[in-house]
Amino acid sequence: MCALLVCCAQAANGYTLKLSSSSIRLAPGESRSITWTVEPVNLVSHTVTWSSENSYIASVDQKGRITAHAAGTTYVVAELETGAQRRVTVTVTGQPVTRLKLDQSRVDLELGEKAKLSYTINENADDKRVRWSVDDTSVATVDQNGVVTAVGGGIATVTLLCVNGMTDSCLIYVPSEVMRIELHPSEAYLGIGASLELDAYVFPGNARGRELRWESRDPAIAQVDQDGNVTGLSSGDVSIRAMSANGIYALCLLHVRLLPDKLYIEQESAVLSRENRSLQLTVRGEPAGSEAALLTWESSDPAVVTVENGLLTAQGYGQATVSVQAQNGVSASIPVAVSEPPTGVRFAQSAYTLPVGGEGVELVPVFTPSGSAAAQLTFSSSDENVARVDEKGLLTPVGYGVCSVSLNCAGGLSCSAEVRVYQDIRSLSASQSSFFLKQYELAPIQFYSESGQPYLGEPAAVSDDEDVCLYLDGYLYARSPGRARITFSNPGTSITCQVSVTVSEPAGFARCVALTFDNGPGEHTREILEVLEAYNLRASFFLLGQSLQSHPDEAALLAGTGHEIGNHTWDNSSVSSSGIAATAEAIEQTDKLTERLLGVTPTVLRAPDALLPRALFNSFFDSRRFVGRGHEMPDENAAVSAQELYTLALESVYHTSVLTFHDGAQTAAALRLLIPELLKRGYRFLTVSELIEYTGSKQEVFSTLP
Repeated sequence: MCALLVCCAQAANGYTLKLSSSSIRLAPGESRSITWTVEPVNLVSHTVTWSSENSYIASVDQKGRITAHAAGTTYVVAELETGAQRRVTVTVTGQPVTRLKLDQSRVDLELGEKAKLSYTINENADDKRVRWSVDDTSVATVDQNGVVTAVGGGIATVTLLCVNGMTDSCLIYVPSEVMRIELHPSEAYLGIGASLELDAYVFPGNARGRELRWESRDPAIAQVDQDGNVTGLSSGDVSIRAMSANGIYALCLLHVRLLPDKLYIEQESAVLSRENRSLQLTVRGEPAGSEAALLTWESSDPAVVTVENGLLTAQGYGQATVSVQAQNGVSASIPVAVSEPPTGVRFAQSAYTLPVGGEGVELVPVFTPSGSAAAQLTFSSSDENVARVDEKGLLTPVGYGVCSVSLNCAGGLSCSAEVRVYQDIRSLSASQSSFFLKQYELAPIQFYSESGQPYLGEPAAVSDDEDVCLYLDGYLYARSPGRARITFSNPGTSITCQVSVTVSEPAGFARCVALTFDNGPGEHTREILEVLEAYNLRASFFLLGQSLQSHPDEAALLAGTGHEIGNHTWDNSSVSSSGIAATAEAIEQTDKLTERLLGVTPTVLRAPDALLPRALFNSFFDSRRFVGRGHEMPDENAAVSAQELYTLALESVYHTSVLTFHDGAQTAAALRLLIPELLKRGYRFLTVSELIEYTGSKQEVFSTLP
């Protein structure tokens, strides 16, 4: 009776590889076959690939038959097509070669000379046969007695191999004449008075007569010493030669120029359009005359603008950077804009408030349409005793007072902004010491200095209960019923004043609006939540499953905020193209992921296209409300500015309307403009579910497909 030893590989893709043996012992020349099986057994056809880690000791064919060659131990590996592996330890009996060492690691021979290489091998090895080889027979040959013969100049490697694969090697050096020289760089630009070290590489590396003689073809242009150091003397082109004793040489083409220490493009920026497609740029250098050096021009985006010898040519709308560089690396660049001529311009701020002697600020023009630009910008101040503005638009406060700054552009466009410059004060007072407000009310507040003049700065504000009232951009904002005391201070001083605020429940409201956000969470979710938190508002977020999956950290920001959480399916695919079954599955997947990441179940549903088939509507209506799109804002388009979104939202909003935003780059900035304006107009902000309860009508938010 005998037992069969079976070894198994770990399961891969549900299959387990088993071998008939995990280790075998063989004598040199002996063979044995290894069989394999795969579990579970089914109708699938499997393939096993065999390999040996040292075929000098033992080899294996693709049928699993192992043949022993030399004493030692190695492994034979069997691999299933799924990647599962199993190995067999193969021990070939006898005393293996354990030490093989050539007595020399390098031998230098003259052409035609011979040398016999000797080696040592462990005395107890059963098989001491070796084989000699050389990698470059044009340099040297070796016979099976280890006799090396030099046949040509160069370097060769002689290798000694024993029966179990162990090797050692010896380098054979046969000197020759210089055959090739390389100079680096082979071409260079050099300033007058500047120096450059040329590197020379002689081939082959063991050549005789490697010493080089250096010379300049025109010493009046450049000189070279015998170490390869070149000095430029005057403008011109010259060859520098390095030559060996046997007449082999290499050249470096040297261009000597007056190179600039600095480069300047006279234009600070350029604006091109359909009407003005071309513009010639002017370059000057230091020292004077150095701009005549060979210059290289480049555009960062040739699809927007191309440049040749400083001539700009518009190719398409957009922005690019055009740069010029001298051969010594000195460069200069300017921004170039290609756009339609603007139809309007304004400053990024309508008013600027600065302290006397404070740091300047940059006046930033904003053109309409978005992305357009104008040339020849001229800035001015109505009173330079109050504030000055330079040609680049840097606004600097000078003295106490109010003035205006203006911008005039080529084509007749202009805009202006108010500038208030304030000075240090001895006291600060508010227009009222106490306010009685309704929840969500915005109340303007003004401040005065000790002279009774309006305080022109922006005071710092701290509320002892921010849940009740906050100071936001010149207004007191009543967030919730209660009492709060707000302390205002002149920045950088200890001058303060206090205002008490009492907030009561609203008596009612005539207008309400629901803010909703689709396709989140995303990279802008945090900014949106910060704006809503500032005004203590609740909104409705319709989340995508794939956005939850890719932005788990942003999803966590929504947990515990009190905002209404809605389901917007998995990937925003259209119901009409996805089908009812796929949409139902997408809704369920998103529900589960929302529950895991936020700890809540979505209470409302908004399908892609804001449409839901009647079959799905009936299925999900019992458990949640279905919300249509509402008035959708184009905030996913990065080209639409916050101001444009704000204007569109004001045009769209009405009593009980639903505004649909997204996780856009300008969404938070638009909300900072929109929310206070709607509060001033008497709007109250509700979630979608609160809006449905308030109106008692589903028509405001429901839409379905037949």
